[in-house]
Amino acid sequence: MEKAVLVTYPEPYCIKEAVALANTAGYEIVEIITQKYLLRSKYGLGAGKLNELLKIIKDKKVDKIIFDESLKTAQAYNLAKVLKKEVIDREKLILQIFNRRASTLEAKLQIKLAELRYELMRAREKVKLEKMGEQPGFYGLGEYEVDVYVNKIKREINFLTKKLEDIKRQRAIQRKGRKEKGLLMISLAGYTGAGKTSLFNYLTGESFYVSDQIFSTLKTTTRKILNEKSILISDTVGFIRKIPPYMIEAFKSTLEELKFADLILLVIDSSEAIEEIQMKFNTSYNILLDLEIDPLNIVIVFNKLDLMSEEKIEKIKKLFNNKGIEYTFVSAKTGVGINMLVEKIKNKLLEEEKTYFLDLRILPRISNEIDLLKKVCEVKVEKLGEQLKLEVKGGKTILRRFENQLEYARGNFCVKNRA
Repeated sequence: MEKAVLVTYPEPYCIKEAVALANTAGYEIVEIITQKYLLRSKYGLGAGKLNELLKIIKDKKVDKIIFDESLKTAQAYNLAKVLKKEVIDREKLILQIFNRRASTLEAKLQIKLAELRYELMRAREKVKLEKMGEQPGFYGLGEYEVDVYVNKIKREINFLTKKLEDIKRQRAIQRKGRKEKGLLMISLAGYTGAGKTSLFNYLTGESFYVSDQIFSTLKTTTRKILNEKSILISDTVGFIRKIPPYMIEAFKSTLEELKFADLILLVIDSSEAIEEIQMKFNTSYNILLDLEIDPLNIVIVFNKLDLMSEEKIEKIKKLFNNKGIEYTFVSAKTGVGINMLVEKIKNKLLEEEKTYFLDLRILPRISNEIDLLKKVCEVKVEKLGEQLKLEVKGGKTILRRFENQLEYARGNFCVKNRA
């Protein structure tokens, strides 16, 4: 393993994650420097921290500097010029891990696309700086004019995008086939290292490789849930804090499986500190919202129940009771809570047929709920005098929520009338 100095933020979860990223990419961290603000204009670091870094490089045999933040091209160049070492920022580090983990053609295409987009954003500045004098990490661009280099990258991006579009079409055909057979799809999502693959293995009887390292899964794998012939489940690439939009875009053909799933199990490592749980939930949940996932289709699965105390469970419940998302606790290691999870899955996915008669006067109060119902259920609407008849076929949980909103609207309407 190459030896590296890590520059990161002082928060414990930032240090823990950055060290894990570096180790997974093949670096041994020999020293850690922390600073609250890593976006200073010239070097990212302040003068005092830069001198501290120079001293560490002088005293220890260091190969690389890992900077736990996205650096501008000029900042990386300035650091390399002073330190005489290659500087790897957070984005480049993640791309290196992706390269080490890629095993399928699709994953390799996605990673190459992400690398090209990373390079395209820095191409003009990189060529300009390289011509001012080579620094570590800025070699080999002397032959290029800026426009030639940029156009070369764009051509490669277009080629890879078309290749991934072909894979996307193949996935669409597979989804159509599953739908015609009446098969329901669950997708596992969540922060990298939360235990998604362990949960996948337990639910399906598979024995896929499980690792504590980051991004051990870069491909989508789909299997049937044991004893549930009509329900499929897929394991996907994990999320991470501050993942750039272009990386999400590059993995879109994989991540879109989440968008078309009937249910998302958002897996959270509940053995970690409450602050980490909150941060990792927010990161994962926001990515799902960016992918236009309906919150009604999400169940939070707090994994690693075997490592939790009753006090910790109560703290998590208190934190998540007001978020309006269903949750459950399991241990993918021991199997505790799995039966309850499967019951929740059935309640969410198995459909009921119900008929509702709505007083037209309260229609404005629940128009948004009806619009949402139409998006996720089969709905037939018929007007009967002063009533609206809704014939609905949909998941039990969705119908239950609609009924709660309907009763709330009726209650408010009656109270208002009596007043």
